[in-house]
Amino acid sequence: MTLCNGNSLFGANNPYIKFNDGDIIAVEGVNTVERLMMNMVRIPYKQILKSRVILKAGQANYLLNHLGLGDNATFLAIKATYNEKAVNEEDNYVIYNYYSDFTTLHAMGKVMVLTGNSEHRIEQLYLTNPNTNYAVTLDIMVSVIDEEYSFFNDTTSNNGASYDNIELEGLETHVVNETIVLFDTQTPRNPLIYITLDNINSLTQTGDFLIIDDSSYGNILLDFGSASEAKQANSLLNYTMNNPGVIIQNLSPLRDIVDPIIYFNSIVNIGSTISVAGTSSIPVDTSMGFTFSTQIALGTFSFINNDMLSNWLISSVNDNRDGTMSVDGNNLTIYNINNDITSAIVSSGTYSVKFSVEDIAGNSVSSNVEMKIYII
Repeated sequence: MTLCNGNSLFGANNPYIKFNDGDIIAVEGVNTVERLMMNMVRIPYKQILKSRVILKAGQANYLLNHLGLGDNATFLAIKATYNEKAVNEEDNYVIYNYYSDFTTLHAMGKVMVLTGNSEHRIEQLYLTNPNTNYAVTLDIMVSVIDEEYSFFNDTTSNNGASYDNIELEGLETHVVNETIVLFDTQTPRNPLIYITLDNINSLTQTGDFLIIDDSSYGNILLDFGSASEAKQANSLLNYTMNNPGVIIQNLSPLRDIVDPIIYFNSIVNIGSTISVAGTSSIPVDTSMGFTFSTQIALGTFSFINNDMLSNWLISSVNDNRDGTMSVDGNNLTIYNINNDITSAIVSSGTYSVKFSVEDIAGNSVSSNVEMKIYII
């Protein structure tokens, strides 16, 4: 093909930057217009590793621990290769943040090189692929100038991260079945942290706080400003973790406002049934009314306690978000005919049982629900 003044017969070539003979050069057609000479740069190392990492579509917070060298790296080079089908240039980038700073996000395109020295080393990075359609391949080279293994104190994994003034609406699904994102309350919203569902070891709600034990971050402390909102967040995340395909921002309503339902057994003890006022159908459950009744023969039993009644009366407890809930005698309270609490039934007469069953979000079986028990 004939070339004239750096142009082809089909028009001017797009200028680009490339590596050539150890230098970084800017090219326009066949002409080199700028050169950053790198041949004399020397970066010493004592340990060196090279590897390839594939970030799946939408994968968030992949911990790049410098291929096992941890926070002791003094050289890091990453080359990103994007899927050939990812034709939108603006979608081809990788988000990263330093291990000690979860809120400040940076971006790289095709190449990133970080260098340090024995006194100023490179922290580990978290890498996120924001492209939810295509994976990105990262070729990585890491080196260390010496044999040091403990340059940075690991304060992050000990202390975790904390966020104040969090709202339930700030929790959204980022990649279905894989990651969630927490947004702040600003307008426009800003992402505070991306959390991989598989990295969540446990959720603990204490007062206004929800504590996420995360295998990458350590403890993440979320302050929702009220215990009720913290319970809702606990319920929402549990529901997302335990049910494939949940998209948080598509839930309507977002909050769990439905009480769990107690399903009673068809037959109690020796042939007795449970009935509810206004219906003759069996079996019955707590969605059908408030006042239930049954008859139980004391028979050969010297006493009847909470655990026995739990087994005889309750078939199962189900919740719209939490699924099947476990119950035992601790969820029942027995009252005698004088409405005094009793630990066990030891004689014939009329008794009542009330139930204490609460789901993760704080919804409970109504305190008006009562089981009348006639002991013969």
